[in-house]
Amino acid sequence: MSEISESMEEDLRSLEDILKELNKEAGKHKAERDKYHQQADVLAEKRDKLQEKARRLSSEAKALKAQRDDYNLSASENRQKRDEWNDKVRSMKARGGLGDISGAKQMADTYHQKMVKCNSSGQAVHAKMQTLYEEADKLRQEAQVCHDQYLDCKKAADIEHEKYIQVIKRINRVKDELPD
Repeated sequence: MSEISESMEEDLRSLEDILKELNKEAGKHKAERDKYHQQADVLAEKRDKLQEKARRLSSEAKALKAQRDDYNLSASENRQKRDEWNDKVRSMKARGGLGDISGAKQMADTYHQKMVKCNSSGQAVHAKMQTLYEEADKLRQEAQVCHDQYLDCKKAADIEHEKYIQVIKRINRVKDELPD
């Protein structure tokens, strides 16, 4: 009878050792899963900040685009008025110099200067707008890299979670074998 008792005690200790090992393994998978979840959270936060900054830059660029378009429109209007005054100068010269030619030339020159100033301002705004769009694109690319890494972490966490669940099932099977 004592041999049976000793054998049962050894089996019990063996099952307890198995349970210890399985609990250790489950803990390892749970820790790995949690680590991947934590990394995913950090990546998601970084991705979201990058996307938000890209949206802000794009919004600023849109405002600059409207400003550039206004400068371009003003330049076009000033070009048209300059051309009208230059036509008046030519017309006066064609009629033998009748009329205020120097006044008309001065008006053409005034509109020309306004046009040049609008063109210059429009180009400066355009360059700034382009820079903002390029920065926004780079940020979106960085955000995409973070998102891809986030997805990888989530996938790895899911794999570790599945391993954890499998170990928990094995633990429950071993516990079912223990005597009450």
